[in-house]
Formats: sequence, structure tokens, C-alpha cells
Amino acid sequence: MNIVTMNFTSAMHLGFGVGDEYDKSSGVLYSDTLSAALCSVWAKCGGDVSSFLESFKVSSAMPSYDGRLFMPLPPDKQCIIVKGSEVAYKRLKHLMWIEMPLWEQLARDGQIEIAEEMISDCGTAIVVGSGRGVVIMRRFVEQKVQVGLPNEDATPYFFDKIFFGPKVSLYVLYEAEDNAVFCRAFELLADAGIGTSRSTGNGGFNVVFGQTEIDVNPDIASSQMLSMWIPLEEECTSDIMSYSCYKMLLRGGYMAGAEQPSHRHLLKKNIYMIESGSVIAHTPLAGKIADLRPDGVACHPVWRDGRAFYLPFKICKAYEM
Repeated sequence: MNIVTMNFTSAMHLGFGVGDEYDKSSGVLYSDTLSAALCSVWAKCGGDVSSFLESFKVSSAMPSYDGRLFMPLPPDKQCIIVKGSEVAYKRLKHLMWIEMPLWEQLARDGQIEIAEEMISDCGTAIVVGSGRGVVIMRRFVEQKVQVGLPNEDATPYFFDKIFFGPKVSLYVLYEAEDNAVFCRAFELLADAGIGTSRSTGNGGFNVVFGQTEIDVNPDIASSQMLSMWIPLEEECTSDIMSYSCYKMLLRGGYMAGAEQPSHRHLLKKNIYMIESGSVIAHTPLAGKIADLRPDGVACHPVWRDGRAFYLPFKICKAYEM
């Protein structure tokens, strides 16, 4: 499977697409944000965005600690059993990631038993062995001031930054029709940076491309989403979603990458998407690309990539009704 590793050289801020709120950053670089960023740099180079977007699929970014890959946990943590500690169950709601060998076991069996010492120091990851010393990321909130016009008062605001821990990188799984084109686009994105306040040094990273192997059971009839997903109508029936474990996120935001500067203050249409990590009681899955162009605005399409990037994952019995 194709993999690209993002080694960050600075802090990062990822907005939620809710007005001008900078005091909290998203802790996950989602696939739809990444797809949009790749298309933006490709458009600036004069490439055709529609054909380029159709030529690849990416997962959301996931952490790597000292070369050890982590995968997302389902939103409901009933698939995790903590042996010998009832107190540790209170820590489960903060967990987001699980190391690859443990994920492979969880994906095959639908449930896994862990010891409390396997939870990382940052409280967001389950690791093989001891979690002592493992910090995926930390936050730092700084105060800034927006300087207004000469006759206006300055406006103070808070800005939340994400810093990745020592030995921590992000990685993305991908499929591409033309690997050379995709890699070139990613290299351009690394030069430009990703997220908010890139002009002040945030969001910088370099990339390394490679291959990885993931041990899964292809006969399992359910899937874990590794990307943000906009299901087709026939993919979100009650027969499927009633037995699934999923979380929905509202996605939107400003048209910050619009060709015309006069359009950059406009808000895209909002859309709910199924979050990466969700477990869907069906396979195969397709999803779709949605156009969030505001009504009544004559501009280029504003694509939101909701195609499914997933792997087989057994449904936990606790989710079954």
C-alpha cells in the first residue's frame, strides 16, 4: 500500500470552518482537507482540478511514532477491554489511535484486551508494550492582536497551535492513477505548507514516499473508514447504519482558496460527513465528491472529497442490536 510520511518542521493550526475562531485547532488532518489542499496547489500550477481530484484517493493523516504506525480507533470504545482496572475505563473516551499490530488484531476480532500501562502518556494512543514517554501531540495557545485601521481599536484573540511530540510524524495512505503526478503535487504542498497562518511559518513539513503492508482479513463484510465519507443514498440505509458505529462532523468554512479574491470571504455550503475511524456494517463502499459552491455565486466548483478509503474491520458485538 502506498504511504507518504509528513515530517513537520513547525507548529500547525487546522480550523473547524466555523467563522474566525482560532482559539481551538482540530487535532486531526482529515482527508477532505488534504484533498482540497492538494487540488489548490495543483490549480495554482495550471492543472485541471477535476481530473486531478478523480485520479487519487487519500486517507486522513494518522500518527507515526519512531516509525511505528498508528491507526484510528472507532468512536465508541466498547471494543476495548482494560484488564484489571476499572478506573482506566474513564481514560478510554480520550483515546484516538492504536498501534498497527494491535489494530490488525482488533480489525480481525472486533475486540481487544489491553493493560492500562499500554495507554500513552498523552492519553490518546494505545501502544505495543509500555506507553511511557509516548506523546503524540501537545497544544499551545498564544495571544495575538489584530491591528485595525488607524481609527479603530486593536482586537486581541487567542491562537491554538499543535506541536507534534518527539519522533512523531503524520502519514497518509493513498491510491493514485499516476503516482509521479500525485507525488509531485504532494511535494508542492510541502513547499506551500498546510493549515492557517502559513505566512508566519506554521504548517511546514517535508515528505517521504514509500510502501507499507497491512494485514487484514478480506472476507470481513464490514469496513473502517480511514477517510471522511459522504455516503451515496443506497449506502446509508437503516439496514446498514443501524449496525454501524460512526460519528458525523459538520464541514464547511470559507472559500479561502478561491481564484477571485472577492470570493474568499464567502462561506461554502455546510455538509455532514462520516468521520474517519467510523465502522460501517457494509462493504464495498464508494462515497462521492460534493460541490459546496454557495448558491447564486458565479465561480468555480468548490469540491469536498467524500469518497471512501477503507479497510476490512470486524464489527464489535457490542454494536449489534
